[in-house]
Formats: sequence, structure tokens, C-alpha cells
Amino acid sequence: MRPGPKAPFLQMSEATPLQPLDVQTAADLINRQFPELARLEIRLQPSLGTDNTIVRIGRDLCARFPKAAWATGTAQRETGVLPRMGRAPIAVPAVYGAGQPSETYPHSWSVLSWLPGIPLTDGALADPAAAAGQLAGFRAFLRSVPPDDAFRFCPGNNWRGAPLSVRTGSFQAALARLPDVDAAWANRLWSQALRAEAPFSPAWLHGDIHPGNILVENGQLSGVIDWGLCGVGDAACDLLSAWAMFDAPAREIFRAALGASEAEWLRGAGWALSMAVIFLPYAYENGLPCDMSEKMIERLMEDFA
Repeated sequence: MRPGPKAPFLQMSEATPLQPLDVQTAADLINRQFPELARLEIRLQPSLGTDNTIVRIGRDLCARFPKAAWATGTAQRETGVLPRMGRAPIAVPAVYGAGQPSETYPHSWSVLSWLPGIPLTDGALADPAAAAGQLAGFRAFLRSVPPDDAFRFCPGNNWRGAPLSVRTGSFQAALARLPDVDAAWANRLWSQALRAEAPFSPAWLHGDIHPGNILVENGQLSGVIDWGLCGVGDAACDLLSAWAMFDAPAREIFRAALGASEAEWLRGAGWALSMAVIFLPYAYENGLPCDMSEKMIERLMEDFA
């Protein structure tokens, strides 16, 4: 399970880093709280992620330590939700244990299974159409799991699944800093997405389905990782994956397999647009990779010219 880029879908104002965690401190925490793992090699996993420090434990496990202030509750969210998702049609991490805060690391952390595969990249899928159908089946599974209001959207999952209107201020502020994005087009699509808001049946959502959190093995989708932003709310949030992952033909297959209504599809487009627009100024100003966000905007412009 190799974490990919995560920054595009965070509210950057909430990405304040915590004090860095070194591998020796991590090893001491793991060995003290899970002494049966002390014989295993413990090493830092290189990652571009903004929310967790990942430490490998042997071949089959990893520990996730939040490294941004906003993310300190994500370990409890993951360990509370993942056991409900064990029968998903695409593999998800299993929970080995929940790490407790200590004097050396004052936040909750988790130990999860390490899934095989690499993050999705362009050209990695042997059959994008089949993958689109597979991901639609995964989303259908999420909607079949009884929702738990204890995990309703909130600051702890960065408001994933909340009504789109809560993002309007951040969206407009970021758009004003993007002279190369067609503001008239972006505002028109945003307005359409807001008009599509309607009462929805709360459902489970992953909250961050993009190529960095989708694993591929032998050309097939093999895993969905990083559940720190999961929750219960408007499942249209997860439809951003249509523009983050698929070209136009596969997007059509994805939508047809979902049976998404026009209103739900528009809200999904609104999530994709706001994720990309909010991230891009931060990326440009800090020299961060932003290909995924730029591609999402290009694909949205194809669909909503």
C-alpha cells in the first residue's frame, strides 16, 4: 500500500504541520504498545502525503501517524470505520490495532494492513472501462452499508459530504487567484452544482477517492486506501473520482453503472471543481505537483463546456 500525493484535496489553511515524527520515536511507540511486533523491521515509508507519516512494519503492516494539525482525529475515524468495509469488492486495509497517545506522541495513531499495489497513474489500467464499472460497484457497496450518524460530516473529516455551499467562500477566494482558469466558466458550473443541491439520503463516502488513494496491481484496481476523510453525508462527494481518474469514455461508463441522476452528477462535478480550484493556488505558490488538479479542470471543461 503505497501512499500517493494527497495535498490536492485538503483545505490548505488546515494543513499546519505537527512536530516531525522520526522513525526511532515511531519504533519505540510501536514496540511499547504492540510488543509482539518488536521483532519486525520498522522503517519510514517515503510519501508525498500531507496528512500522515507512514511507517512500514515488516512486510504486511504499516503505522499511520497524523502529521498535520487537522488530521489528528483521522486515525480514530479509520479504525472505527474500516472494520465495516471488510466485504468491499475492492480491498481496503484491515485494522490491526489502535495506537494510543503518549508523552512522546500526543495523538491517536493506527496500525493497518499493507495492501499490495501502486497508486494509479496514467496508462496503468489495462481496461479503463472495466475499472470504471468496478469502481461503480465499490460505490454501490458503500451505499449498502448502514450509515452511522456518529461519523456524519464535520471538521474531523474536512466536511467531506457536507452541502457544497459550505465550500463557496474557499472556492471563490481561490478562483480569484487563478488568472489562467476561465472564471466565467468555473462560476457557471459552480452555480449549476449549487442549484442541484437537494435533500439527500446520508450514505457512507470515502471522501478522497483519487489516483493517489487507488491502488493498481497487474493493470487492475486492487485497493482503496487512506480512509481518514471518510464519513456519512452526500455521497456525490465521491463522484469527483470520475474526473480525477477517467477519460471521457470511461466516465460515461462510470456514470451509467452508477445510475447517477443529473443532480447528483452535477454535485459531483462541483466537488471535483472545488477540489481542483482550491488546491491550485497553493500548489503554484509552493512549487507542488498539480497535474491531477489541472487535468480535472480540463476534463470538467470537456463535459460542461
